[in-house]
Amino acid sequence: MLIVAAILAPNSIATAGSNSIGMTITSDRDPDNFDVPKDMKYELNEAHTFDDGLIWGGSFQYTDTTFSDRASQNLEGTIGYRVPLDTVLSVNGSAGLGEHWRENPSTYFPYYVLRIGADLELNQNITWNAISYRFRDAFGLDDNYDTPQVATGITFKLAGQSSIAVKVMRNWKDDQPSSTGVSLGFKQRF
Repeated sequence: MLIVAAILAPNSIATAGSNSIGMTITSDRDPDNFDVPKDMKYELNEAHTFDDGLIWGGSFQYTDTTFSDRASQNLEGTIGYRVPLDTVLSVNGSAGLGEHWRENPSTYFPYYVLRIGADLELNQNITWNAISYRFRDAFGLDDNYDTPQVATGITFKLAGQSSIAVKVMRNWKDDQPSSTGVSLGFKQRF
């Protein structure tokens, strides 16, 4: 992944920047009845953001399906870029590769993911993550992992370099709504 990032990086040398680590808990609900739980997702993530806007990141997500003993995991690496359009509005995008697996070892497969979003800083402590879109699919057509997502949320900066984020998302699978999710995340920058 680092080799791909080095090839895709701009010709200018990226400067120092900052690191972050975080965790997110997501409750996915039935797409037609929000009272019915579908699964819980637990994610650990990290990123390095260079001063010029280049972002390298990675995440591990564990998904526990409600009312069953089924679980799955995703391990993902991404490279992205954040572009400030003015003092309060910025857009970001990323591309990455991942691996999805379940308890059955024969069900693992690689996938690709593309994300784009826009953030609006409402004041120095609150940012509206106005819109984000994720397109994700497996490389093999038989793996059936066409799972786009549209989301919006709010990020609250805390004391120091910490923040919490609340997000609402709509997920699809095979062109049909698959869940409505609500997540709570914590991030620490250093």
